[in-house]
Amino acid sequence: MKYLIILTLLLLNPLAHAEEGQTSFFDGTKTIHLKFTDVIDDKYTVDVLWTPDDGLAPQLVGPATINFVKNRGHSFSVSAEAFHMPSDILNQLGLLRHDDGGDYHTLPVYLDKVYPVEYGSEELSLFDNLYHHGKLRVGSAPFFFEDIDFDGKDELILINTRAGQRRVDSYTIYQATYKGGNIYNLATDEPFNMLDQKTTFDKENRTISVFSSGGACGSTNEKFKLVDGKYIPVEFTEWDHATNSERYICVESVYTVANGKRTLKSKTESYWDSDKSENVELDTKYY
Repeated sequence: MKYLIILTLLLLNPLAHAEEGQTSFFDGTKTIHLKFTDVIDDKYTVDVLWTPDDGLAPQLVGPATINFVKNRGHSFSVSAEAFHMPSDILNQLGLLRHDDGGDYHTLPVYLDKVYPVEYGSEELSLFDNLYHHGKLRVGSAPFFFEDIDFDGKDELILINTRAGQRRVDSYTIYQATYKGGNIYNLATDEPFNMLDQKTTFDKENRTISVFSSGGACGSTNEKFKLVDGKYIPVEFTEWDHATNSERYICVESVYTVANGKRTLKSKTESYWDSDKSENVELDTKYY
């Protein structure tokens, strides 16, 4: 009878239980409800339904539905692929425990509770939030608003934590439409469907360069430019190895792009001098 009573109390308790050494409570099947306590972008109240997985890195990453509600009832929802919050915030909320050794451990939580988060907190502060040496930099915020296509309207940028190439963050872009209220639609056109932390922006020249890493000499870079209200590819660069060489030679080939067709502009041979710790250019040919 004693064991039956204990079992009954555990089942009635909304707090899920997990013992040390067992599989983490956050196994990608349990939904956590977060609500931002401040108004975001001067007009939205936002809550998040998040399904984190402790088996991913960093701790607690997973899909989420983010709901935006504006005054007068205008609302919309977007989907995040790899939503994440900083460990300090998760510790404050009681989702993680910080031990004396400096490590974090996940904790069982109440699934019917709404966990408050301050978007404007120091832990989520935005820094250099558009262009820092041409890169998109956002601090620890899981999403933010910024005009990255230079049309005068802010896009909604979601951060997919370590979901990009080489384990960098990738971005999901939602573009604004003002038909029937402020609604955001998923951007599916290039280059906005392929952006990550290796992408560079040139606001002055209205260009976006998408870099694809293929190792020391196997990468590509595609530059898009805003022309007549639409981004089109205008330049393509690729790096490849030269053959029949005593040195490890890398060849940079630059192509102009017009009407979808590439025309070779130049080839540059170079090699890495480990003694000088610099790249040495051998020859450049123009076409």
